[in-house]
Amino acid sequence: MRKVRNSVDVGYGGGAKSRQMELRSLHYFVRIAELGSITRASAHLHVAQPALTRHIQRLEDELDVTLFTRANRGVRLTEGGQKLLESAQRILRDVERAGDEIRAHKAHPSGKIVLAVTPTLCPVVVPELFARMRRHPMIELKVVHAGMVRLEEFLVDGRVDLALLSDMSKSRLILSTRLAEEEMVLVTKPGARPREIVSPEELSGTPLILGDGLRAAMETLLAGRGVELQVETELNDHETIRLMVQQGVGASILPHSSVCRECARGLAEAHRITRGGVFRTLALGVAANRGASLAREAVAEIVTQVLKEVEADGRLRLDFEDPRAVRPAVHPARATA
Repeated sequence: MRKVRNSVDVGYGGGAKSRQMELRSLHYFVRIAELGSITRASAHLHVAQPALTRHIQRLEDELDVTLFTRANRGVRLTEGGQKLLESAQRILRDVERAGDEIRAHKAHPSGKIVLAVTPTLCPVVVPELFARMRRHPMIELKVVHAGMVRLEEFLVDGRVDLALLSDMSKSRLILSTRLAEEEMVLVTKPGARPREIVSPEELSGTPLILGDGLRAAMETLLAGRGVELQVETELNDHETIRLMVQQGVGASILPHSSVCRECARGLAEAHRITRGGVFRTLALGVAANRGASLAREAVAEIVTQVLKEVEADGRLRLDFEDPRAVRPAVHPARATA
């Protein structure tokens, strides 16, 4: 079977069968008809005359009609050629108009998009996200926040279009794209402990203020490290947790991005947990069974850009050097014979 690219079905004549024609052949035919010469059309289209002639012959074979007759200085349309010209011009205009509409829609996507974000990432990403969404005035963006488990439920149920997750989803119903790694840190009041790495033993003995979601996430991240968290106060409001830490009520474990500003102002201190640090994965999730839309892709692109910039600014991990680390001694190089 012969494959025909960029083809259209053209019904020609009252009893003629519908046949496939290449848009390129129609384009060449129209240009020859408008210029009245294969030679001039060849120069205008930058296509060799024999190639143009083959395209016209193919059209004539498909339609079983002669399209041109020779004239003194070129070619002239036959009656059948004139009918085809009217149809071909209309078809090519429609194709061009459709292309323009598609390109315009791509440049200005529209529709309503619901984005779900974990509570700790909301203040980090959402303000800048809405600022940049002004470039897409035809997209109506709504943001909701919830814990990881509920975010996955929202995606599967179709209540949200995409979600910024705090881990790669293990559900087969969700497609996750890894965006970045964020460090989880022990947060204390300034001066509450030395500025050094928190050992597994110290962490196990530290009373903590933690919410359900962060506790479950940390237990997963710390699995196999010999740490048993001591949660003294259960609290699911992260803003209140930060205030309690600043006032010295207790310590907590929080994502670095959610406390980096307080630490920079000297209101709190962040400490690395174990020598290699503890990191969570930030990912963008969508339902596997839902098709993509230009509006959704536009929002996803901006979320990705914002998060990459947050990472580049150093807000996703500690700029930390362990003061107890032993630096190897540097010896002068020995001369060799």
